[in-house]
Amino acid sequence: MSQGSNIRYGGLGGGCGWRLPGPQDAMDVPWSSPDSGSDGGEMISSRKDSLPSQNLEDSFFPFSSSSSQPRGSLMPPMAGKEPLGSSQDDDSRLLLERDLILAAEVGRALLERNEELTTQLEQRERDIEALQQEKHILQQRLDLLELEGSQREAELQADLTSLREQLDKQRSQGRDHRREESEQLTQLSNHNHRLVEQLAEAVALEHTLRSELRSLRDDMEDRSFSNSISSARLESLQAENRVLQERYARAEERLNSVQEDNARLRAEREGMRERVTELQSTLCEREAELDQERSTVFQLHTLNHSLKQRVQALGEEVSLTQTTCFPLSLQCEIQQSQAKEAILVHSKILQEKEAEIQKLKEELLIREGELQSLEEELQPFRQSPGQPSYSFLEAELTKVRQERDSLNQQLLNTIKHKVALSQEVDAWQEDMRLVICQQVQLREEERERERKASLQRGSATSRSLRVRGEGGKRGKGGFFSSFFSSD
Repeated sequence: MSQGSNIRYGGLGGGCGWRLPGPQDAMDVPWSSPDSGSDGGEMISSRKDSLPSQNLEDSFFPFSSSSSQPRGSLMPPMAGKEPLGSSQDDDSRLLLERDLILAAEVGRALLERNEELTTQLEQRERDIEALQQEKHILQQRLDLLELEGSQREAELQADLTSLREQLDKQRSQGRDHRREESEQLTQLSNHNHRLVEQLAEAVALEHTLRSELRSLRDDMEDRSFSNSISSARLESLQAENRVLQERYARAEERLNSVQEDNARLRAEREGMRERVTELQSTLCEREAELDQERSTVFQLHTLNHSLKQRVQALGEEVSLTQTTCFPLSLQCEIQQSQAKEAILVHSKILQEKEAEIQKLKEELLIREGELQSLEEELQPFRQSPGQPSYSFLEAELTKVRQERDSLNQQLLNTIKHKVALSQEVDAWQEDMRLVICQQVQLREEERERERKASLQRGSATSRSLRVRGEGGKRGKGGFFSSFFSSD
Protein backbone atom coordinates (compact mmCIF):
# COMPACT_ATOMS: atom_id res chain seq x y z
CA MET A 1 0.00 0.00 0.00
CA SER A 2 1.59 3.35 -1.05
CA GLN A 3 2.17 6.06 1.50
CA GLY A 4 0.93 8.87 -0.89
CA SER A 5 -2.58 7.43 -1.01
CA ASN A 6 -3.16 8.42 2.65
CA ILE A 7 -5.41 5.38 3.40
CA ARG A 8 -5.53 3.62 6.73
CA TYR A 9 -7.19 0.27 7.22
CA GLY A 10 -8.47 -1.44 10.37
CA GLY A 11 -9.50 -5.04 10.65
CA LEU A 12 -12.52 -6.46 8.94
CA GLY A 13 -14.16 -7.20 12.27
CA GLY A 14 -13.44 -3.80 13.79
CA GLY A 15 -14.47 -1.72 10.73
CA CYS A 16 -12.27 0.31 8.34
CA GLY A 17 -11.25 3.95 8.32
CA TRP A 18 -9.87 5.99 5.43
CA ARG A 19 -8.75 9.49 4.55
CA LEU A 20 -8.73 10.85 0.95
CA PRO A 21 -6.36 13.65 -0.15
CA GLY A 22 -7.84 16.89 1.10
CA PRO A 23 -7.13 20.60 0.42
CA GLN A 24 -4.11 20.50 2.79
CA ASP A 25 -2.47 17.81 0.65
CA ALA A 26 -3.36 19.69 -2.51
CA MET A 27 -1.45 22.77 -1.31
CA ASP A 28 1.78 20.78 -0.87
CA VAL A 29 1.79 19.38 -4.40
CA PRO A 30 0.91 21.45 -7.54
CA TRP A 31 -2.29 20.59 -9.32
CA SER A 32 -2.16 18.75 -12.59
CA SER A 33 -4.13 19.41 -15.69
CA PRO A 34 -6.48 16.99 -17.48
CA ASP A 35 -3.92 16.94 -20.27
CA SER A 36 -2.15 14.06 -18.52
CA GLY A 37 -4.48 11.56 -20.09
CA SER A 38 -1.94 9.20 -21.67
CA ASP A 39 0.76 9.27 -18.94
CA GLY A 40 -1.78 9.03 -16.14
CA GLY A 41 -3.51 6.17 -17.93
CA GLU A 42 -0.22 4.22 -18.24
CA MET A 43 0.61 4.71 -14.56
CA ILE A 44 -2.89 3.71 -13.51
CA SER A 45 -2.80 0.63 -15.73
CA SER A 46 0.62 -0.42 -14.32
CA ARG A 47 -0.53 0.05 -10.74
CA LYS A 48 -3.83 -1.53 -11.56
CA ASP A 49 -2.22 -4.75 -12.82
CA SER A 50 -0.50 -5.24 -9.47
CA LEU A 51 -3.83 -5.11 -7.59
CA PRO A 52 -6.05 -8.17 -7.34
CA SER A 53 -8.88 -7.97 -9.92
CA GLN A 54 -9.14 -4.17 -9.97
CA ASN A 55 -11.78 -2.87 -12.43
CA LEU A 56 -13.11 0.60 -13.26
CA GLU A 57 -16.61 -0.71 -13.84
CA ASP A 58 -16.63 -2.28 -10.37
CA SER A 59 -15.54 1.08 -8.91
CA PHE A 60 -18.53 2.87 -10.43
CA PHE A 61 -20.99 -0.02 -9.98
CA PRO A 62 -19.82 -2.10 -7.02
CA PHE A 63 -23.18 -3.77 -6.68
CA SER A 64 -22.97 -5.26 -10.20
CA SER A 65 -21.12 -8.31 -8.82
CA SER A 66 -24.18 -9.23 -6.86
CA SER A 67 -26.23 -9.28 -10.08
CA SER A 68 -24.22 -12.29 -11.32
CA GLN A 69 -25.64 -14.52 -8.59
CA PRO A 70 -28.10 -17.13 -9.72
CA ARG A 71 -31.79 -16.45 -9.59
CA GLY A 72 -32.27 -19.19 -7.08
CA SER A 73 -30.41 -17.10 -4.44
CA LEU A 74 -32.90 -14.22 -4.71
CA MET A 75 -35.22 -15.93 -2.21
CA PRO A 76 -32.91 -17.41 0.47
CA PRO A 77 -34.36 -19.22 3.46
CA MET A 78 -35.07 -17.24 6.55
CA ALA A 79 -32.53 -19.16 8.61
CA GLY A 80 -29.48 -18.12 6.51
CA LYS A 81 -29.81 -14.31 6.63
CA GLU A 82 -26.96 -13.57 9.01
CA PRO A 83 -24.07 -15.22 7.08
CA LEU A 84 -25.31 -13.66 3.82
CA GLY A 85 -25.27 -10.17 5.35
CA SER A 86 -21.73 -10.67 6.70
CA SER A 87 -20.46 -11.82 3.28
CA GLN A 88 -22.05 -8.79 1.66
CA ASP A 89 -20.37 -6.51 4.21
CA ASP A 90 -17.00 -8.09 3.43
CA ASP A 91 -17.54 -7.65 -0.32
CA SER A 92 -18.60 -4.04 0.15
CA ARG A 93 -15.48 -3.31 2.21
CA LEU A 94 -13.23 -4.92 -0.38
CA LEU A 95 -14.89 -2.96 -3.19
CA LEU A 96 -14.63 0.26 -1.19
CA GLU A 97 -10.93 -0.36 -0.59
CA ARG A 98 -10.39 -0.92 -4.31
CA ASP A 99 -12.27 2.27 -5.17
CA LEU A 100 -10.19 4.28 -2.72
CA ILE A 101 -6.93 2.81 -4.06
CA LEU A 102 -7.95 3.64 -7.62
CA ALA A 103 -8.93 7.22 -6.65
CA ALA A 104 -5.59 7.71 -4.86
CA GLU A 105 -3.64 6.44 -7.88
CA VAL A 106 -5.59 8.74 -10.21
CA GLY A 107 -4.90 11.74 -7.95
CA ARG A 108 -1.20 10.93 -7.80
CA ALA A 109 -0.98 10.62 -11.60
CA LEU A 110 -2.77 13.94 -12.01
CA LEU A 111 -0.39 15.65 -9.57
CA GLU A 112 2.64 14.32 -11.46
CA ARG A 113 1.20 15.60 -14.71
CA ASN A 114 0.68 19.02 -13.12
CA GLU A 115 4.41 19.31 -12.48
CA GLU A 116 5.09 18.68 -16.18
CA LEU A 117 2.61 21.41 -17.15
CA THR A 118 4.24 23.93 -14.79
CA THR A 119 7.63 23.25 -16.42
CA GLN A 120 6.05 23.78 -19.85
CA LEU A 121 4.52 27.09 -18.67
CA GLU A 122 7.92 28.28 -17.42
CA GLN A 123 9.43 27.37 -20.82
CA ARG A 124 6.73 29.46 -22.53
CA GLU A 125 7.53 32.43 -20.31
CA ARG A 126 11.22 32.13 -21.23
CA ASP A 127 10.24 32.09 -24.92
CA ILE A 128 8.21 35.28 -24.42
CA GLU A 129 11.18 36.99 -22.78
CA ALA A 130 13.34 36.03 -25.78
CA LEU A 131 10.74 37.51 -28.13
CA GLN A 132 10.67 40.74 -26.14
CA GLN A 133 14.47 40.97 -26.41
CA GLU A 134 14.20 40.46 -30.16
CA LYS A 135 11.59 43.23 -30.28
CA HIS A 136 14.01 45.56 -28.49
CA ILE A 137 16.74 44.75 -31.04
CA LEU A 138 14.36 45.43 -33.93
CA GLN A 139 13.33 48.74 -32.35
CA GLN A 140 17.00 49.79 -32.20
CA ARG A 141 17.43 48.84 -35.87
CA LEU A 142 14.36 50.88 -36.74
CA ASP A 143 15.79 53.92 -34.96
CA LEU A 144 19.04 53.52 -36.93
CA LEU A 145 17.11 53.28 -40.20
CA GLU A 146 15.11 56.41 -39.33
CA LEU A 147 18.35 58.27 -38.61
CA GLU A 148 19.82 57.14 -41.95
CA GLY A 149 16.60 58.16 -43.71
CA SER A 150 16.74 61.65 -42.16
CA GLN A 151 20.38 62.02 -43.24
CA ARG A 152 19.51 60.86 -46.75
CA GLU A 153 16.63 63.32 -46.86
CA ALA A 154 18.93 66.19 -45.83
CA GLU A 155 21.42 65.22 -48.56
CA LEU A 156 18.65 65.09 -51.16
CA GLN A 157 17.37 68.49 -50.04
CA ALA A 158 20.88 69.93 -50.46
CA ASP A 159 21.16 68.39 -53.95
CA LEU A 160 17.74 69.78 -54.81
CA THR A 161 18.69 73.31 -53.78
CA SER A 162 21.94 73.13 -55.78
CA LEU A 163 20.06 71.89 -58.85
CA ARG A 164 17.53 74.69 -58.50
CA GLU A 165 20.34 77.25 -58.34
CA GLN A 166 21.91 75.76 -61.50
CA LEU A 167 18.52 75.84 -63.19
CA ASP A 168 18.05 79.51 -62.28
CA LYS A 169 21.50 80.30 -63.67
CA GLN A 170 20.75 78.49 -66.91
CA ARG A 171 17.42 80.29 -67.21
CA SER A 172 19.09 83.67 -66.70
CA GLN A 173 21.73 82.79 -69.30
CA GLY A 174 19.03 81.70 -71.72
CA ARG A 175 17.19 84.99 -71.22
CA ASP A 176 20.40 86.94 -71.90
CA HIS A 177 21.06 84.95 -75.07
CA ARG A 178 17.52 85.48 -76.27
CA ARG A 179 17.79 89.20 -75.53
CA GLU A 180 21.04 89.47 -77.54
CA GLU A 181 19.52 87.49 -80.40
CA SER A 182 16.48 89.73 -80.46
CA GLU A 183 18.66 92.82 -80.49
CA GLN A 184 20.73 91.40 -83.33
CA LEU A 185 17.61 90.48 -85.24
CA THR A 186 16.23 93.97 -84.83
CA GLN A 187 19.51 95.43 -85.96
CA LEU A 188 19.56 93.16 -89.00
CA SER A 189 16.00 93.97 -89.86
CA ASN A 190 16.73 97.70 -89.61
CA HIS A 191 19.82 97.26 -91.69
CA ASN A 192 17.91 95.34 -94.35
CA HIS A 193 15.30 98.06 -94.37
CA ARG A 194 17.96 100.68 -94.95
CA LEU A 195 19.45 98.58 -97.73
CA VAL A 196 16.09 98.33 -99.40
CA GLU A 197 15.70 102.09 -99.20
CA GLN A 198 19.16 102.55 -100.58
CA LEU A 199 18.40 100.17 -103.45
CA ALA A 200 15.26 102.09 -104.24
CA GLU A 201 17.22 105.30 -104.25
CA ALA A 202 19.88 103.65 -106.41
CA VAL A 203 17.28 102.48 -108.93
CA ALA A 204 15.77 105.92 -108.99
CA LEU A 205 19.17 107.45 -109.34
CA GLU A 206 20.45 104.73 -111.68
CA HIS A 207 20.97 107.06 -114.54
CA THR A 208 22.47 109.69 -112.33
CA LEU A 209 24.52 107.45 -110.17
CA ARG A 210 25.77 104.96 -112.69
CA SER A 211 29.28 106.00 -111.83
CA GLU A 212 28.68 105.12 -108.21
CA LEU A 213 27.01 101.78 -109.05
CA ARG A 214 30.16 99.75 -108.88
CA SER A 215 31.07 101.17 -105.57
CA LEU A 216 27.61 100.46 -104.39
CA ARG A 217 27.80 96.94 -105.78
CA ASP A 218 31.04 96.44 -103.87
CA ASP A 219 29.33 97.68 -100.79
CA MET A 220 26.45 95.34 -101.48
CA GLU A 221 28.80 92.39 -101.81
CA ASP A 222 30.47 93.33 -98.56
CA ARG A 223 27.15 93.65 -96.88
CA SER A 224 25.93 90.33 -98.31
CA PHE A 225 29.05 88.68 -96.94
CA SER A 226 28.34 90.20 -93.56
CA ASN A 227 24.76 88.94 -93.87
CA SER A 228 26.00 85.40 -94.53
CA ILE A 229 28.25 85.64 -91.50
CA SER A 230 25.36 86.87 -89.36
CA SER A 231 23.11 84.07 -90.65
CA ALA A 232 25.76 81.47 -89.79
CA ARG A 233 26.06 83.03 -86.37
CA LEU A 234 22.28 82.92 -86.01
CA GLU A 235 22.24 79.22 -86.86
CA SER A 236 24.94 78.55 -84.27
CA LEU A 237 22.92 80.47 -81.70
CA GLN A 238 19.83 78.41 -82.57
CA ALA A 239 21.83 75.18 -82.13
CA GLU A 240 23.04 76.39 -78.74
CA ASN A 241 19.46 77.21 -77.82
CA ARG A 242 18.35 73.67 -78.70
CA VAL A 243 21.18 72.19 -76.59
CA LEU A 244 20.16 74.36 -73.67
CA GLN A 245 16.54 73.28 -74.04
CA GLU A 246 17.59 69.62 -73.99
CA ARG A 247 19.67 70.19 -70.87
CA TYR A 248 16.70 71.95 -69.29
CA ALA A 249 14.46 68.94 -70.07
CA ARG A 250 17.01 66.52 -68.60
CA ALA A 251 17.26 68.67 -65.49
CA GLU A 252 13.48 68.64 -65.11
CA GLU A 253 13.42 64.84 -65.48
CA ARG A 254 16.14 64.47 -62.86
CA LEU A 255 14.23 66.80 -60.55
CA ASN A 256 11.08 64.69 -60.99
CA SER A 257 12.98 61.48 -60.27
CA VAL A 258 14.49 63.03 -57.14
CA GLN A 259 11.03 64.09 -55.98
CA GLU A 260 9.68 60.58 -56.63
CA ASP A 261 12.55 59.03 -54.66
CA ASN A 262 11.86 61.42 -51.82
CA ALA A 263 8.16 60.49 -51.81
CA ARG A 264 9.02 56.79 -51.92
CA LEU A 265 11.40 57.13 -48.98
CA ARG A 266 8.75 58.97 -47.00
CA ALA A 267 6.20 56.24 -47.80
CA GLU A 268 8.66 53.55 -46.70
CA ARG A 269 9.30 55.42 -43.47
CA GLU A 270 5.56 55.70 -42.78
CA GLY A 271 5.13 51.99 -43.60
CA MET A 272 7.92 51.09 -41.18
CA ARG A 273 6.28 53.15 -38.44
CA GLU A 274 2.92 51.49 -39.07
CA ARG A 275 4.61 48.10 -39.02
CA VAL A 276 6.18 48.87 -35.65
CA THR A 277 2.79 49.85 -34.24
CA GLU A 278 1.26 46.66 -35.65
CA LEU A 279 4.04 44.56 -34.10
CA GLN A 280 3.46 46.26 -30.74
CA SER A 281 -0.29 45.59 -30.95
CA THR A 282 0.30 41.92 -31.88
CA LEU A 283 2.68 41.59 -28.94
CA CYS A 284 -0.01 42.97 -26.62
CA GLU A 285 -2.50 40.49 -28.09
CA ARG A 286 -0.08 37.60 -27.52
CA GLU A 287 0.37 38.69 -23.91
CA ALA A 288 -3.42 38.78 -23.49
CA GLU A 289 -3.67 35.27 -24.99
CA LEU A 290 -0.99 34.09 -22.56
CA ASP A 291 -3.03 35.47 -19.66
CA GLN A 292 -6.06 33.68 -21.04
CA GLU A 293 -4.09 30.42 -21.21
CA ARG A 294 -3.09 30.88 -17.60
CA SER A 295 -6.73 31.43 -16.64
CA THR A 296 -7.72 28.26 -18.55
CA VAL A 297 -5.00 26.32 -16.67
CA PHE A 298 -6.42 27.62 -13.39
CA GLN A 299 -9.92 26.57 -14.50
CA LEU A 300 -8.57 23.11 -15.33
CA HIS A 301 -7.08 22.92 -11.82
CA THR A 302 -10.46 23.78 -10.31
CA LEU A 303 -12.19 21.24 -12.57
CA ASN A 304 -9.71 18.57 -11.46
CA HIS A 305 -10.44 19.39 -7.81
CA SER A 306 -14.21 19.23 -8.43
CA LEU A 307 -13.79 15.88 -10.24
CA LYS A 308 -11.94 14.43 -7.26
CA GLN A 309 -14.64 15.68 -4.91
CA ARG A 310 -17.33 14.14 -7.13
CA VAL A 311 -15.47 10.82 -7.24
CA GLN A 312 -15.31 10.86 -3.44
CA ALA A 313 -19.04 11.72 -3.21
CA LEU A 314 -19.93 8.94 -5.66
CA GLY A 315 -17.88 6.46 -3.63
CA GLU A 316 -19.72 7.47 -0.46
CA GLU A 317 -23.11 7.25 -2.21
CA VAL A 318 -22.24 3.83 -3.62
CA SER A 319 -21.18 2.61 -0.17
CA LEU A 320 -24.43 3.92 1.35
CA THR A 321 -26.65 2.45 -1.36
CA GLN A 322 -24.82 -0.90 -1.19
CA THR A 323 -25.55 -1.37 2.52
CA THR A 324 -29.31 -0.77 2.02
CA CYS A 325 -30.00 -2.46 -1.34
CA PHE A 326 -30.92 -6.07 -1.97
CA PRO A 327 -29.81 -8.10 -5.04
CA LEU A 328 -30.88 -6.55 -8.33
CA SER A 329 -33.71 -7.72 -10.53
CA LEU A 330 -33.44 -8.66 -14.22
CA GLN A 331 -34.41 -5.16 -15.31
CA CYS A 332 -31.69 -3.63 -13.16
CA GLU A 333 -29.15 -6.03 -14.68
CA ILE A 334 -30.19 -4.91 -18.18
CA GLN A 335 -29.86 -1.26 -17.15
CA GLN A 336 -26.46 -1.94 -15.67
CA SER A 337 -25.31 -3.65 -18.87
CA GLN A 338 -26.53 -0.62 -20.84
CA ALA A 339 -24.67 1.66 -18.44
CA LYS A 340 -21.51 -0.42 -18.93
CA GLU A 341 -21.86 -0.12 -22.70
CA ALA A 342 -22.28 3.65 -22.30
CA ILE A 343 -19.14 3.74 -20.17
CA LEU A 344 -17.21 1.81 -22.82
CA VAL A 345 -18.43 4.17 -25.55
CA HIS A 346 -17.43 7.24 -23.52
CA SER A 347 -14.05 5.70 -22.73
CA LYS A 348 -13.47 5.06 -26.45
CA ILE A 349 -14.42 8.67 -27.23
CA LEU A 350 -12.04 9.92 -24.55
CA GLN A 351 -9.24 7.74 -25.95
CA GLU A 352 -9.84 9.16 -29.43
CA LYS A 353 -9.77 12.71 -28.09
CA GLU A 354 -6.56 11.97 -26.19
CA ALA A 355 -5.03 10.63 -29.42
CA GLU A 356 -6.04 13.83 -31.23
CA ILE A 357 -4.53 15.95 -28.46
CA GLN A 358 -1.29 13.91 -28.65
CA LYS A 359 -1.21 14.41 -32.42
CA LEU A 360 -1.65 18.17 -31.98
CA LYS A 361 1.16 18.21 -29.44
CA GLU A 362 3.46 16.44 -31.90
CA GLU A 363 2.52 18.96 -34.58
CA LEU A 364 3.28 21.76 -32.11
CA LEU A 365 6.73 20.26 -31.47
CA ILE A 366 7.34 20.04 -35.23
CA ARG A 367 6.35 23.70 -35.68
CA GLU A 368 8.64 24.71 -32.84
CA GLY A 369 11.49 22.85 -34.56
CA GLU A 370 10.74 24.69 -37.81
CA LEU A 371 10.72 27.99 -35.94
CA GLN A 372 14.08 27.19 -34.38
CA SER A 373 15.51 26.24 -37.79
CA LEU A 374 14.29 29.55 -39.24
CA GLU A 375 15.95 31.42 -36.40
CA GLU A 376 19.19 29.52 -37.10
CA GLU A 377 18.92 30.48 -40.77
CA LEU A 378 18.43 34.13 -39.84
CA GLN A 379 21.39 34.09 -37.42
CA PRO A 380 24.16 34.25 -40.10
CA PHE A 381 22.32 37.11 -41.81
CA ARG A 382 22.32 39.05 -38.56
CA GLN A 383 26.02 38.38 -37.88
CA SER A 384 27.30 38.84 -41.45
CA PRO A 385 28.88 42.22 -42.40
CA GLY A 386 26.74 42.51 -45.55
CA GLN A 387 23.33 42.47 -43.85
CA PRO A 388 20.19 41.95 -45.97
CA SER A 389 17.59 44.63 -46.49
CA TYR A 390 15.08 45.58 -43.85
CA SER A 391 12.17 44.42 -46.02
CA PHE A 392 13.59 40.87 -46.21
CA LEU A 393 14.07 40.71 -42.45
CA GLU A 394 10.59 42.10 -41.93
CA ALA A 395 9.08 39.46 -44.24
CA GLU A 396 10.89 36.67 -42.38
CA LEU A 397 9.78 38.13 -39.05
CA THR A 398 6.13 38.27 -40.17
CA LYS A 399 6.34 34.67 -41.37
CA VAL A 400 7.71 33.53 -38.00
CA ARG A 401 5.09 35.57 -36.15
CA GLN A 402 2.30 34.05 -38.25
CA GLU A 403 3.54 30.53 -37.53
CA ARG A 404 3.75 31.35 -33.83
CA ASP A 405 0.20 32.76 -33.90
CA SER A 406 -1.09 29.62 -35.63
CA LEU A 407 0.62 27.43 -33.02
CA ASN A 408 -0.85 29.49 -30.19
CA GLN A 409 -4.29 29.22 -31.80
CA GLN A 410 -3.95 25.44 -32.10
CA LEU A 411 -2.88 25.24 -28.46
CA LEU A 412 -5.90 27.30 -27.41
CA ASN A 413 -8.18 25.06 -29.48
CA THR A 414 -6.77 21.93 -27.81
CA ILE A 415 -7.24 23.46 -24.36
CA LYS A 416 -10.83 24.43 -25.18
CA HIS A 417 -11.45 20.95 -26.56
CA LYS A 418 -10.04 19.42 -23.40
CA VAL A 419 -12.25 21.63 -21.22
CA ALA A 420 -15.29 20.63 -23.29
CA LEU A 421 -14.40 16.94 -22.85
CA SER A 422 -14.05 17.37 -19.10
CA GLN A 423 -17.45 19.08 -19.01
CA GLU A 424 -18.95 16.19 -21.00
CA VAL A 425 -17.43 13.70 -18.55
CA ASP A 426 -18.89 15.67 -15.62
CA ALA A 427 -22.31 15.69 -17.26
CA TRP A 428 -22.06 11.96 -17.98
CA GLN A 429 -21.11 11.20 -14.37
CA GLU A 430 -24.03 13.32 -13.16
CA ASP A 431 -26.38 11.45 -15.51
CA MET A 432 -25.11 8.08 -14.26
CA ARG A 433 -25.60 9.18 -10.66
CA LEU A 434 -29.16 10.23 -11.47
CA VAL A 435 -29.77 6.88 -13.22
CA ILE A 436 -28.50 4.99 -10.16
CA CYS A 437 -30.70 7.07 -7.84
CA GLN A 438 -33.71 6.48 -10.10
CA GLN A 439 -33.02 2.72 -10.11
CA VAL A 440 -32.85 2.68 -6.32
CA GLN A 441 -36.11 4.64 -6.06
CA LEU A 442 -37.82 2.34 -8.59
CA ARG A 443 -36.66 -0.69 -6.61
CA GLU A 444 -38.02 0.73 -3.38
CA GLU A 445 -41.34 1.59 -5.06
CA GLU A 446 -41.61 -1.93 -6.51
CA ARG A 447 -40.98 -3.43 -3.09
CA GLU A 448 -43.67 -1.25 -1.53
CA ARG A 449 -46.10 -2.22 -4.29
CA GLU A 450 -45.33 -5.91 -3.79
CA ARG A 451 -45.92 -5.56 -0.05
CA LYS A 452 -49.20 -3.77 -0.63
CA ALA A 453 -50.25 -6.37 -3.22
CA SER A 454 -49.39 -9.23 -0.85
CA LEU A 455 -51.39 -7.56 1.92
CA GLN A 456 -54.33 -7.03 -0.44
CA ARG A 457 -54.15 -10.67 -1.57
CA GLY A 458 -54.15 -11.88 2.04
CA SER A 459 -57.16 -9.75 2.94
CA ALA A 460 -59.00 -10.83 -0.24
CA THR A 461 -58.40 -14.56 0.48
CA SER A 462 -59.61 -14.16 4.07
CA ARG A 463 -62.74 -12.38 2.87
CA SER A 464 -63.46 -15.03 0.22
CA LEU A 465 -63.08 -17.81 2.82
CA ARG A 466 -65.50 -16.03 5.11
CA VAL A 467 -68.06 -15.56 2.32
CA ARG A 468 -67.78 -19.24 1.31
CA GLY A 469 -68.32 -20.38 4.91
CA GLU A 470 -71.43 -18.30 5.32
CA GLY A 471 -72.85 -19.52 1.97
CA GLY A 472 -72.28 -23.19 2.92
CA LYS A 473 -74.14 -22.78 6.20
CA ARG A 474 -77.08 -21.24 4.41
CA GLY A 475 -77.19 -23.89 1.63
CA LYS A 476 -77.32 -26.97 3.86
CA GLY A 477 -81.04 -26.81 4.97
CA GLY A 478 -82.69 -24.14 2.94
CA PHE A 479 -82.26 -25.15 -0.73
CA PHE A 480 -85.76 -26.56 -1.31
CA SER A 481 -87.36 -23.92 0.87
CA SER A 482 -85.67 -21.20 -1.08
CA PHE A 483 -86.72 -22.91 -4.33
CA PHE A 484 -90.38 -23.19 -3.32
CA SER A 485 -90.34 -19.70 -1.88
CA SER A 486 -89.06 -18.38 -5.16
CA ASP A 487 -91.89 -20.16 -6.96
